[in-house]
Amino acid sequence: MKLRRISNLALAIIALAMVLPCAAGSPSGAVDRLYQAYNGRSVDGMLAVYDPEAVFEDVNQRHEVAGHEALHGMLARLAGAHHEMRIVEKRRMVDGNLVVVEYDYMGKLNGAVLGAAVGSDSCPDLEYVLPATSWYEVAADRIVRQRDFIDYATYLELQQKMQAAAAGDRH
Repeated sequence: MKLRRISNLALAIIALAMVLPCAAGSPSGAVDRLYQAYNGRSVDGMLAVYDPEAVFEDVNQRHEVAGHEALHGMLARLAGAHHEMRIVEKRRMVDGNLVVVEYDYMGKLNGAVLGAAVGSDSCPDLEYVLPATSWYEVAADRIVRQRDFIDYATYLELQQKMQAAAAGDRH
């Protein structure tokens, strides 16, 4: 009987240990909070996960922003440009304070961003799926650095669709 209790206790401890790495206070937990806020289009929620001096780097576009003010502007433009936006995670690796996530960046880009009325026949909203990978460095339960790598060929296809839609609206 004692052996069975110890075994059940050991199993409970192992199960708890498997859940804890994703809890608040862990590097993975910080990324989970970011994705929850992102999928909810909450600019303030996203910003709260970043350290005040955080650096965001878009490697493909060679674009970098640093600090809460610049991050807020970038996140607000992102949320304003989309009717829908979400991250669908494919796989995650955690090594100490580094979290690497492969995901599909999905959404519906607002046609108005292209200079056309939302929903007009000449410039409809553009739905997309953009494969990406992000590297997050986390300290004190906040993201201090994010490096995004997107599938560049897919990005160029989306960019061509956007340009074609915008050109069609001008005619």
